[in-house]
Amino acid sequence: MKNNKSDRLNKCGRVAVYAICAALVVFYCLVLWWGFNPNVGIEYRMYYLTHELSDWPGYGNLKYTYGTKEICIERNEKTLADIAVSNTLEVICARKGQGFAKANADGVMPDEDKSYIYYLPSESADMAVFTVEIKEFQGDGVSVYADDKLIGTINSEGIHSFQVGNTKENQLLTIRLDNNGSTYTLYSVILDK
Repeated sequence: MKNNKSDRLNKCGRVAVYAICAALVVFYCLVLWWGFNPNVGIEYRMYYLTHELSDWPGYGNLKYTYGTKEICIERNEKTLADIAVSNTLEVICARKGQGFAKANADGVMPDEDKSYIYYLPSESADMAVFTVEIKEFQGDGVSVYADDKLIGTINSEGIHSFQVGNTKENQLLTIRLDNNGSTYTLYSVILDK
């Protein structure tokens, strides 16, 4: 009788071990799923996971209000104080993607053949316009694309505006600058409607 009771406990113990192992396998599969499909904001995804952004914009800071002028200069206490004193709608651009070198006091220069700027419009627009201020331009021209559609070319220093077309609320807009061997300093960007 004692042997029979021991066998039942042994069987129950084995079933419990198998159940615990199965639960651990399910848990590990769930953790792998969460690892490959994290539920994070677009800024986190683009900066930490896909490495599309070169600067950390902060949560919610890819969201863009039309008409806000963004200055592409180094972010430090002096530049922040200068902007605060000027009392304008200017902010320091933190939406630059890959292809730009570290910003300095004069602006930012490309360090790759293609450079990216990302917008997440806070509202839809029928005819958005991308405006860029370029300094120290040298070369044959910079092709400007909005979501892989050619919208114009930059051939000189100054302020240049390009019609982007329709933009949708909370839908990522990608501006790509193909340098074509040109060098320039990007000073400011504006998306307006």
